[in-house]
Amino acid sequence: MKRAGFARGTLLALALIAASSALADDPRPSANFAGAWWIIGAAPAPWTEPRALSGWDALLLEAAIRFDNGEVRGPPALACKGARYHDTISSPQDVFGGRLSKGREYKIAEAMRLELPEISVIRVSCAQGRFEYYSNHDGDLVIAVGNLVYTLTHLDDSDVRLLVPGYNGPSFDCTKAANAGEKLVCTNLRLSKADREMGASFARLKRDETTASFATVQAAQRLWLAYVTRLCGATQPLPSFVGDQNPIRDCLDENYVDRAERLTGTKMVHAGALALEPRMRFFSKAKPFTEDSDIYPWMSGGPQAAPFNAYISKALALGKRRMDDRSLFAFGVDQIPETMPLSARRTYSVIRFDAKLASLQLATYDFTGGAHEVLGERAIDWDMARGRPLSFADIFAPGVNWQAFVTAWCVKDLKDLKDQFDEGAPAPDVPAVQPVATDIGNWMFDRNEAVVHFTVYTVASFFGSEYDVKIPYRVLKPFLKPGAVVG
Repeated sequence: MKRAGFARGTLLALALIAASSALADDPRPSANFAGAWWIIGAAPAPWTEPRALSGWDALLLEAAIRFDNGEVRGPPALACKGARYHDTISSPQDVFGGRLSKGREYKIAEAMRLELPEISVIRVSCAQGRFEYYSNHDGDLVIAVGNLVYTLTHLDDSDVRLLVPGYNGPSFDCTKAANAGEKLVCTNLRLSKADREMGASFARLKRDETTASFATVQAAQRLWLAYVTRLCGATQPLPSFVGDQNPIRDCLDENYVDRAERLTGTKMVHAGALALEPRMRFFSKAKPFTEDSDIYPWMSGGPQAAPFNAYISKALALGKRRMDDRSLFAFGVDQIPETMPLSARRTYSVIRFDAKLASLQLATYDFTGGAHEVLGERAIDWDMARGRPLSFADIFAPGVNWQAFVTAWCVKDLKDLKDQFDEGAPAPDVPAVQPVATDIGNWMFDRNEAVVHFTVYTVASFFGSEYDVKIPYRVLKPFLKPGAVVG
């Protein structure tokens, strides 16, 4: 987030103008005052006894306000209809209605980082009252509401797009923020949004999952947070200089946003009394920093669950840590700098789950020292009635040449896609497509169609992204076994 406030040159100009003549009230806020501001700080007013705050005390913390023509939009305590704006300057003796301790006004104003010796003031008047916002050395504004002083930071356009009505803070109480990580999350909209999304996902899974499954989520999330806080150097006090804060913030941003996306996409899926629940594991090590994050499916609710879970445990090697698999580290662990964070992440998505079939896609996202993250995908198709993985023998009638038909269908579909983007590139051919099209690990089954999945660069260099070839069951019908569960 960019800290945008008053440029010093502009403030000086305002001060000089105000010194010679007060500016007339105007329904339009000045250019560097207009727009959205976010309340990022709260403290007891200096004319009260020092005390620790809680979120219940600082009710305006993490809310946003907007200074528009003729109106201040925001929480009722600061909202102002029919607003008129007046830019002026004030002395430490006069700010906050003259409530600073007599004889100590300058020192108190200096401790509050107010602009000195002449403090720039934006006065807003309307039927609701008169509000005075004071500029500080950080380009922020401060305002007293009752016996609390709030700090507001100006938002640029990219930040404004992240605003939601009302509260815009993270999932925790920002009055208790202690270390650099917590304070940066409380003062950065992207981080706050990601933390809020993680909190909402955490609460949803706690509500929906069995106790045993949620216990794995809770343990993994705690371990993830401890790891990222160490990785990003966020356990220290918040550095005074923004340049020293930036590496911590950037590291948190990369990890928080990624984790929030994964948790948001993690949901319970039901089929009658049965449920597929997301369970989680998390491991880490420090040399080099390595994250092993695993979100995997677990079935509950009936006798069908036991064989599925036994298969998942074996197929996903849940008794081992993925980061201990030396085959992941193509460049060799000894060649990787200790400062380079590595990751082995696995998630899954549910394509279909009913009394006949569970069709899922596992996805791994591994960064193990190469030029970029490596994506791996594999389907799990589970025959619910038979209690075993689905095979082509369960789907296609014996003696039919389904392989040639499916390969030709995929070649045509991929060629049509290629022609849309790169007419000069070589077309995908049978030798490239057939191994993918005839591997059950690339097949997923929706209710109306089969899906053959091609991962990045599977068949040709121009396929720089994933691609699904969809084959309706009505097209496959001549090849299907009577009573096949996929039809």
